[in-house]
Amino acid sequence: MPENAWPAGVVARYLTKAAEILGEDITVDVAEAGGRATATCRGCGSECRNDLMYANVTVLPWAIEHAETCRAMPRPTA
Repeated sequence: MPENAWPAGVVARYLTKAAEILGEDITVDVAEAGGRATATCRGCGSECRNDLMYANVTVLPWAIEHAETCRAMPRPTA
């Protein structure tokens, strides 16, 4: 998979504050599956979920706001 490819099901990505500071690819990813929308922070692991029909009201605004403030970095893998 190319380095900048989005994971399967991801429909939107927002760079976190940590990504801006460090120049790394730390994002909040918004995915759709099974009639649900989920935003997941790849830095701290926080999530927001709701029915797909409410994604524009709850999940997308949460993803944007969270990305603007989250400074967490993902835990390193061995």
